[in-house]
Amino acid sequence: MAIRSDKIDNPMTIQDRLKQVFDALGITIYQIAKELGENPSKFYNILNGRAKPSYDTIMSLLACYPQISADYLIRGNLPVLTSPEANANMVSADEATVEIPFVPVRFYATFVESFSDGGSTPETEPFRVRKPVVKGHKNAVILEISGNSMSPQLAHGAKVLAVPIGESDWQYQSGGVYAVMYRDYFVVKRVRDNELITRNYLTLHSDNPNGGNVTVHLKDMRGMWKIVSIVEAPVE
Repeated sequence: MAIRSDKIDNPMTIQDRLKQVFDALGITIYQIAKELGENPSKFYNILNGRAKPSYDTIMSLLACYPQISADYLIRGNLPVLTSPEANANMVSADEATVEIPFVPVRFYATFVESFSDGGSTPETEPFRVRKPVVKGHKNAVILEISGNSMSPQLAHGAKVLAVPIGESDWQYQSGGVYAVMYRDYFVVKRVRDNELITRNYLTLHSDNPNGGNVTVHLKDMRGMWKIVSIVEAPVE
């Protein structure tokens, strides 16, 4: 009875295994040397048997090309390349969705004005969101992020799901990202220093160090929404 083995039948040198690895990757010695910041002649010498790869060279290769099997490169055990770890799942386009009011940046001024006139929500564009994303949040809206003050978490153009916070609960909000309406402004910032109870003001922070902070007095606040999830974001 034949016994299958993942061992290569004939002993191979580290140079032979490197050749197999480079062939499997489909890249040239020049490309590899450029990626590692090395001189191509170093790899030519290794592959021609005039030198052996150092430990640092092997570790650099494995770090730069994680698909290379360390077990193969060091001991000769197949496979040459490992399967990439899955980091995404397919989602059916037919999954049930629900329409949520969408407030684009160009509509922020109108949104602020509507609250000045009595707190009613103006007519907004609809935005379709998968039902599991909404998770039963009541009166949620979709907001569009403008600028990069909250990057890298919230990039310019990202759309987020936000739920309203009752005025009696403003003083208890801290640690998350919120949309805050005050005077004629509507901003999305992180709440770290909530001193509405003790000093009647709220400090809003940008995640981007260049974005700055904003201090808002309680008497100027008109509305507050907690950002609960990102529903659409550009790839940067």
